[in-house]
Amino acid sequence: MKITKFLSSGLVLGSIVLGAVGEAQAADILKSWLADEAHIYPEDTDLSGHAFWFPELDSGRFVFDTSGIFNEYNDGTANLLGTIVSELDDTKKWDVDIWFNSTPEPWGGPKKELPKSEYVEKGGPVDTSTWYYYNMDETRATLTGLGFYDGKELNLYQKPENGKYAFQVGVGANGKNTNFGMSGWLGATGSFTLTKADINVDITANPGDPSNSKPVPEPMTMGLFSLSLLGLSLTSLKRKSKELV
Repeated sequence: MKITKFLSSGLVLGSIVLGAVGEAQAADILKSWLADEAHIYPEDTDLSGHAFWFPELDSGRFVFDTSGIFNEYNDGTANLLGTIVSELDDTKKWDVDIWFNSTPEPWGGPKKELPKSEYVEKGGPVDTSTWYYYNMDETRATLTGLGFYDGKELNLYQKPENGKYAFQVGVGANGKNTNFGMSGWLGATGSFTLTKADINVDITANPGDPSNSKPVPEPMTMGLFSLSLLGLSLTSLKRKSKELV
């Protein structure tokens, strides 16, 4: 009876740990990008660009203080994060944390904001058939104020609200130039009400991309741990068996 009970306890322990493995699995980063403001003419640094455009705030255009990060995950989600600062006043900052969910091409198709000559139909380099799309996860899309905006918060939502367009990613998708980038339209509620705002960023490969490293996957590590626990249980069972003989 004691032997059976002990064996059952060991198996239950192993099952619990293995069950925890399934719950502990998280999405892996497929690709990590650096995000920076998109300029209309990248070769002319005197012309202003922006990462976020808030025309209803006095500070208007915002850029990342250092490059932002745009991570894409293998479960179809993506996350844009970093700190943006006003081009006109470096005391005006927001912490960015915006999540997205992948989506098919929206019914409005790609937003073509570049001159027609830039698209493949007119002999240009931008092929919108290679673009892919995200919808903003409005439950996880916030800007948190810093400096002048300390204590303020913006809750973001995607525009237009009829789903005609989504956030688009690809060559020329930033709407400003023919670099690889991302863009989309949004509004905000919270400390300020913004009825129109844009994200326009160039994205480039992140040299510190964690997807380039190959650590032991967490499920495997936990699996080995649970097998070790089960092995210890069986070893103890053998000892107990000998003591009862």
